[in-house]
Amino acid sequence: NTIVKGKFADRNVPKPLQNIIIAESGANDGLGYPFLFLALYLIKYNNQTDGVSKTLGLWFGETWGYTILLSAVYGAVVGWLAKELLHWAEEKKFVDRESFLVFAIALALFIVGTCGMVGSDDVLACFVAGNTFTWDDWFRLETLDDSLQPTIDMLLNLSIFIWFGAVCPWESFTENSLISIYRLVLLGILILLLRRLPILFALRKYIHQIDGRRQAVFMGFFGPIGVSAIFYLYVTLEFLETITVNGVQRNDAKKLGEVVTVVIWFLAICSNVR
Repeated sequence: NTIVKGKFADRNVPKPLQNIIIAESGANDGLGYPFLFLALYLIKYNNQTDGVSKTLGLWFGETWGYTILLSAVYGAVVGWLAKELLHWAEEKKFVDRESFLVFAIALALFIVGTCGMVGSDDVLACFVAGNTFTWDDWFRLETLDDSLQPTIDMLLNLSIFIWFGAVCPWESFTENSLISIYRLVLLGILILLLRRLPILFALRKYIHQIDGRRQAVFMGFFGPIGVSAIFYLYVTLEFLETITVNGVQRNDAKKLGEVVTVVIWFLAICSNVR
């Protein structure tokens, strides 16, 4: 939020660069499902003779079809309907200013709740709904001079960081039998240096919103591993619990769960602290 919203962003970050960072962040977070579940399905069915075919069937049918496409369509439909209904209510003077200002937050909570009930990708659905809802830029212009929504955004961000600090398994970084703190630190440094910077720097000429090397380095540096990474961590842990033998979680799945918990939390902390 610091580099894409508010006075600091408007003063120091060009608008096209703000927009491409927001778009990349939302798409990146929402489209993590297929990459994650391809690996998880392969792990679950690796000992079966038809493991590959079963993996591909579930990956295309359940992950791409049910989770990704359904979420995108649902988000687009709900976002468009919400925009039209809010337009109509505003024209008829059926909505007061306070309700108008918090409508986007209520819409996000509605999408998260309904997608959660059907087991679809709520992160992607919210991203698509937000794009559809603000497609004509009407809502943004109507709330441009209001400070309520930025204030709520700040409070929510602070709450997330408090939650991060409260639930992070700090002691596991130094006290675990899986990976030493030295390897974690080295991994954190390499991830921060190589995860985004090289590819964005190499492709800067093909992304017209990036103007020059300085902006490419800037965008490559600001790519935090944050809330969505922890969300996918919990999705992974929940899935790994279903990999059982005679009702007991398989040893490799249990060990993998312990490893990803330590590694993902450490990378998230490193990314946010920097």
